[in-house]
Amino acid sequence: MRQLPVVVGAPAVAAVLLAAAVGCGSNGGSGGGGQAGASPPGPVTVTATPTPTVTVTPTPTPTVTVTPQTVTATPNPTVTVTTARGGGNPTLTSAIAVVQQYYEDISNHDYAAAWALGGKNIGGSDYSGWVKGYATTASIYLGTTSTFGSNQVRAVIYAVQTDGSTKTYEGTYTVSDGVLVSASIQQTG
Repeated sequence: MRQLPVVVGAPAVAAVLLAAAVGCGSNGGSGGGGQAGASPPGPVTVTATPTPTVTVTPTPTPTVTVTPQTVTATPNPTVTVTTARGGGNPTLTSAIAVVQQYYEDISNHDYAAAWALGGKNIGGSDYSGWVKGYATTASIYLGTTSTFGSNQVRAVIYAVQTDGSTKTYEGTYTVSDGVLVSASIQQTG
């Protein structure tokens, strides 16, 4: 007796039918329909093989923890302003305060205030030409300031341009009666 393996699904049915057809008494002769006197096919035994079970265990998803960072901004330097008696114009209390305010006015694009604070004394007599000189300047920062005397200030200036580059200047300012009266500044970088 012959045993045939069983395959699960439609191929299993095909295998059983094929086995039945092969064992139908054909003795290898040609022609169709079988021969007279052929014996009927013998019994077919089918043995089932169990299909293994596959268990999938999911991989745990990692947990990501994000810790926020605190950023502390450094404020701009404070400039002390007092109102002069008898007039409505404010007067700055020190030479350094005058220089700081001058560049803060320029950074804020308040050119009229910077001009009044002494820009007209150090920038020439042409206001519109002086303003055009700052056309590519996005902001200005004072790096180091120091006082040589009661009215002189040494400063390092960092002028950030609209294209992202920075120009560096260094020099001395002279302040009298709360305004810039002269300057000696050179580009250093």
